Amino acid sequence: MKVLGLMSGTSMDGLDCCYVDINIINNVMKYNIIKHNTIPFSEKIKNSISSIIGSDNEIKVLDVNKELGVEFLNIVKDFIKVEHVELICMHGQTITHIDKIKTRQIGDPKYLFDYYNIPVIYDFRTQDIFLGGNGAPLVPYLDWLLSKKNKESIFTINLGGIANITYIDKLLSRDKVIGFDTGPGMCLIDQYVQKHWNLDYDFNGEIAKNGKINNDLLNELLKHPFLRRKFPKSTSREEFDLHYIENIAKKHIKINNLDFLRTLVNFTACSIYFNSKLLRFNNEKIKIIISGGGAKNPLLVNDIKNMFSVDEIFTSECYGINIDIKEAFLMAVMGYSRYNNIDNNMPSVTGARTYSSYGKIYE
Repeated sequence: MKVLGLMSGTSMDGLDCCYVDINIINNVMKYNIIKHNTIPFSEKIKNSISSIIGSDNEIKVLDVNKELGVEFLNIVKDFIKVEHVELICMHGQTITHIDKIKTRQIGDPKYLFDYYNIPVIYDFRTQDIFLGGNGAPLVPYLDWLLSKKNKESIFTINLGGIANITYIDKLLSRDKVIGFDTGPGMCLIDQYVQKHWNLDYDFNGEIAKNGKINNDLLNELLKHPFLRRKFPKSTSREEFDLHYIENIAKKHIKINNLDFLRTLVNFTACSIYFNSKLLRFNNEKIKIIISGGGAKNPLLVNDIKNMFSVDEIFTSECYGINIDIKEAFLMAVMGYSRYNNIDNNMPSVTGARTYSSYGKIYE
């Protein structure tokens, strides 16, 4: 089935598009990623999204919901061109997320449906909340399907705006898959760079590598209560935002910007490693696979490598999946599964009461 997956992540920088041919039978997946790309959002769209993060202003939220729906359509028209698509699967932009209480993604699917006249699968998280789960993360479902190609235990790290991990033992038992958010991925690093250097991000960690890790600041960051929360758990940019950084900075005014940034990079790695200790690997052989924008930051990757004391860290390219596009591919897989009534949730990950097939169908 020819499927288009669309993902707008916590970095809010653009729309990841993945056009793929998928077939899943008895939880065995075959796929061919035909093409993919990340199309940046305009500054206007970015500002519109930022203005309603965590907002209770329903009129304004609905306006941006329509604005983003139109933006998605314009991006898709340019990306897909004349390709034949049978199903569109869109995550939307998360504007609020609180474990087990509420989650909301915007981007009206109406415009994509009206133009292409094919089913649009959307809203993959609210059913999990309804079933008593956290609503996140969703990526362990894809990790579990992909892990069938491996003979060792798998530990994946997705370095988007928020970082999340998945652990799959070599026996591949679906009921024993563990996955949860660990805290910030690139969100704190990117926000700090945007504020102090007026750049979208620190390309290849070129700025941060000139700083030094400040242990006092690092210890302060590591006190964040989310790090000690037991899984299942998930978080959002609402919890790790610029306001959070600024409050920390007020306590450490003598630290220069370079050292502060370098410490944020190390904090991201530390938070991932700290949370991995909750899994108790028992010194077994683990294959670590990373993806997401942070996988392109050699400074962060090296920090992670040193903490885990491994000789090699693989990327999602080992599955033929570009590191930037894994979550868009996930949306395609989630939507395909929903359309074909295949359970696409992971109760052992989110805490949902039962298996189910997530996603609403707009048709």
